[in-house]
Amino acid sequence: MYVGGRSRDDNVVCRELRDLVGPVDFEDYVVDLCFMTYTAGGLGSDYAAGVGIRPRLVGRKQRRFIVNLEVPPALPDLTAYRRWMAEALSDVSDLVRNYLPTKSKTYPAERLASEVDDLRTRWDAFREAM
Repeated sequence: MYVGGRSRDDNVVCRELRDLVGPVDFEDYVVDLCFMTYTAGGLGSDYAAGVGIRPRLVGRKQRRFIVNLEVPPALPDLTAYRRWMAEALSDVSDLVRNYLPTKSKTYPAERLASEVDDLRTRWDAFREAM
């Protein structure tokens, strides 16, 4: 989800992440990263500002654990965005491990957190190769 995209960097980072993740089976449980991007004081800033990295509600029947990621509007370039994304993935992993079991026992929280950890490892290797 984009709320008034700030720059092309948003699309670049999302595309790079999708390429690293590969095909997704939505019949299985997944972690869904919802990017909240905006221009400070502009369109969507009332909705996206201050979101940080936090979960959305967990439904009993849904298989997507949606995590809102507030992309800081002051990131100066693509390199800083990629560095922030690595930190954000660590925060998402912690969130999956610590929050999800308290809200829904049906989700395989540890497996999903491990998948996010693996994505972070691949993301770091991708960044170093750039």
